[in-house]
Amino acid sequence: MAIAVIETLNFGLGYLVDAARSRGHDLFLLTCNRGFYQHELARAESVGVNVVDVDTSDVVKVVSALRNIADLQGIVRMTDLWSMPAIEAAEQLGLPRQSGDAVALLRSKGELRDHLHNHGFSRAPSVVFDPYTTEAGEVSKQLGYPCVVKDVAGSSSQNVWLVKTPSDLRPVIDAARKSAQVRGGALTAEPYFVGPLYSAETLSWGGETRILGITSRSLSPEPYFREDTLSFPVAFPEAKAKELVDWVGSILSTVGYREGFTHTEFIVTSEGFEIVEINPRLGGALVGESIHQTFGVNVHEAFIDLALGKRPALMDAQLMPQRGTAQVLVYAQEVGVFEGFAGEELLAHHPGEPTLYPLRRPGDFVPSTTDQTGAVAVLFATGASAELALHNVVSALGKLGVHTKPEGK
Repeated sequence: MAIAVIETLNFGLGYLVDAARSRGHDLFLLTCNRGFYQHELARAESVGVNVVDVDTSDVVKVVSALRNIADLQGIVRMTDLWSMPAIEAAEQLGLPRQSGDAVALLRSKGELRDHLHNHGFSRAPSVVFDPYTTEAGEVSKQLGYPCVVKDVAGSSSQNVWLVKTPSDLRPVIDAARKSAQVRGGALTAEPYFVGPLYSAETLSWGGETRILGITSRSLSPEPYFREDTLSFPVAFPEAKAKELVDWVGSILSTVGYREGFTHTEFIVTSEGFEIVEINPRLGGALVGESIHQTFGVNVHEAFIDLALGKRPALMDAQLMPQRGTAQVLVYAQEVGVFEGFAGEELLAHHPGEPTLYPLRRPGDFVPSTTDQTGAVAVLFATGASAELALHNVVSALGKLGVHTKPEGK
């Protein structure tokens, strides 16, 4: 028997292989770029994954490749960009799948903001506009200031702008017109919330939602919103944690998202919780690794259960934190060609067993330093608590240097 996954996250492929095997299935990875998974494929635990090279942006070709997999039992939906193709392929093949309408709503930031506002979960709606055909003056009168303008289908903090006054809007529209990365073809202007950022990592089945834990998230200084550090699990006060569980569950219920992982980013403001976005997937970077190491469970087993149309065992597992974890994205200081690290040998002697997970290889071009495309690696460490793990990983980061050189030199 077989399980297929249409592209996946940067890390965790080995866990997915183990999870499939634990359920008696072989794993097939469909990808348009196997080099993207070089780090994971090189790890011993990923040996045995069957890689199928196919244009994963073409659903017809994907379905054709899937029909060639003998005894295919399910399709894992794991990433943002390939969520809808995975659901469409599963529907064509008569395999278990999630609600396409619910996933599509969560993927559209403007529609989600309006939904949240209409159901009393957000203080203001969105203003969606086409940056290629709309002039700043047409939009500026509809906005409240300050606000955040971003790609309706963006990720990795790309194309996110802080707009403090009406005069700030025209440069934003000009920047969007020059960008080749406005994936949704439109921008949304949303409220600017003040407070610390967190994310709730959740799993749902049959309309029941369980919070696996809360991740802290620190950002770069404004006006950019680059993610820098994460720690897990954050110990919220019991009453606040209960309020959060009920709040997130209620939101997902109104959306119709009944099965699957979500990664809900929210801000704790002086007036209560405010949603930043809800991603219909497991958190990126090493959030999966954090859950693995904190609780000693293979969270990817839930992906296999979902693909098979079964209640994930993780919904009922006893989750007792065994340690804290933290990670920091390692950024290049300048745009250019990544050459490598300095000081990596010092990590072996540092508390918390810091481990470097590469995102770029020497020779790769680093296009930005203000969003996650500028990250060349993720540095991960543990500690007796999330707070201590965060101190360990930030200290370890100080031992590392990132070398880049100008392109063409």
